[in-house]
Amino acid sequence: MSNPRVLLHLGLPKTATSSLQHNVFQKLHEHEKGRINFLGKCLDYDYKTGRINVNNNTGNFIRHAVEGTLAIKEARLKLAYTLRSDCLNVFSDEGLMVAYPGKKNRPLVDKFQNLVKMFQDYDVKVVVTLREPVDYLYALYVELYPDFFCNVNELNSVQKYVEYLLSNPKDVLFESFFIDRWLPELESRFEVIVFRYDQLLGKDSSWYQGWAEILGLSVDEFSHNFDSQKLNVKSKSNKEVKKTVDFKGVESKFRSILAKNRNIFNAVRWLYNVSLLNKVLNYRFSSRVTHQYPQGEQYERLQRLLG
Repeated sequence: MSNPRVLLHLGLPKTATSSLQHNVFQKLHEHEKGRINFLGKCLDYDYKTGRINVNNNTGNFIRHAVEGTLAIKEARLKLAYTLRSDCLNVFSDEGLMVAYPGKKNRPLVDKFQNLVKMFQDYDVKVVVTLREPVDYLYALYVELYPDFFCNVNELNSVQKYVEYLLSNPKDVLFESFFIDRWLPELESRFEVIVFRYDQLLGKDSSWYQGWAEILGLSVDEFSHNFDSQKLNVKSKSNKEVKKTVDFKGVESKFRSILAKNRNIFNAVRWLYNVSLLNKVLNYRFSSRVTHQYPQGEQYERLQRLLG
C-alpha cells in the first residue's frame, strides 16, 4: 500500500481560507467517491453571535499535538487510523499560524518542529497564502477583535495594537506578520507551495491553476466550486471594516452582583440561558464607527518594520 499523501494548508488567515475549506475541500470530501479525505477544519462561525457550528474537525487532534496539548505519540496513532492511502489527505487550519492575546502561545518554530514529528515518514506538502503585511495585520485584528482584543484595554484599538507591535516586535503575538522570518523556517522542513492573496484579488489564472493542480481538478471545476459562495464578508465603509458592539458589559455586571449568592446565581443563570435575553445581550451590531486603518507616520513605521 502506498504511503498516504498529505496536504497541510496553513493559511495565512484572511486569505480566503474559509472559502477553500467550505467551497472546495469539504465538497470534495463529501463527494460520493470521496475525492479527497478532508480532516477539517470546516466551521460555520457566526460573526454576529460568536457561535460556532462544526461541519468537519476530524483532524483537530493535529492542532492539539502541534500546540503541545496532546502527546505526539498519541496523535500519530490517531493519524494512522485517520489517513487514507487511496486519495489526497487535506488538513487546513490557519489558526496554527496565529497567536491569541491572553492565551499561552507557542513560537512558530516549535509548531513547525511538532508538525515534522507528527508527519514523519508521510508524503507531505504545505501550502501557505501570503498577504501584504499591513493589510493582513488589519484584517486579522478585525477578525479577532470581538472575541479577544475588545476585552484587553491595552489592545482595544488598531492604533494601540500597532504601537505595541512597534515597541515589542519580538513578542510571539506578532510572529505571523514577519513572513521573511518564519517562511524560511517552514521551507527548511517541508516542500512549501506559496500563493499570494493579490493573485486571487486580481483573478490571476495562476492562482486557480495552481490550486487545481494540487487537488487534481480541472481549472473550471476548481473555480466553479471556489467562487460558488462568498464567506466571512464583513460590513465595510470603503476600505475600513465597521466595528461590532454588543451588551456583554450588562451581562458581566449582573454576573458579578449575583455571584455573591450562589443559589440565586444558579437560578437566574438557568433562566437567562433559556431566554431570548441571552441572545440579545450577546448579539453583535455593526457600528457606524470603523476600525481605523493605520495611517500617516504610524503606517510608515509599520511598513519599515514589516517590509
